[in-house]
Amino acid sequence: MKTTVETREFKAENTTLFIGIFAILCTLAFMNSAKASVKTINCETAFGEKSFTIQESTIAFHKKSAEGRSISSVLGARTQRTYSGFRKTLYVNGNKHLIHIENQKKLDNTEDFMAVTSPKGHKMTYPLTCSII
Repeated sequence: MKTTVETREFKAENTTLFIGIFAILCTLAFMNSAKASVKTINCETAFGEKSFTIQESTIAFHKKSAEGRSISSVLGARTQRTYSGFRKTLYVNGNKHLIHIENQKKLDNTEDFMAVTSPKGHKMTYPLTCSII
């Protein structure tokens, strides 16, 4: 028959084991939600002047050609997550491009934009029409 001390030690071990397993499961669940990827999003400016595809860590700018559009360059971008969207910053031909998506679940051309800043500080802001691919 187990003594009271052995029973208490057994309960303490089980409690510690349960808390450890629970902590591991919470950590794994958080890691998976933190890795939630940016879905592939296709965007273009109002008159199709600029067109690009946003992926997890890259942006592929498209170039107009006689046959339609083709990818002209794929560039790495720094991503800053916001509450429901993100901002991506990259440099193309010396110009800083800031792409802001307010809510990636509900894309809206009044909230989403691309701001291009030249080295001299001139800034052009383009509203974006985006869709999830």
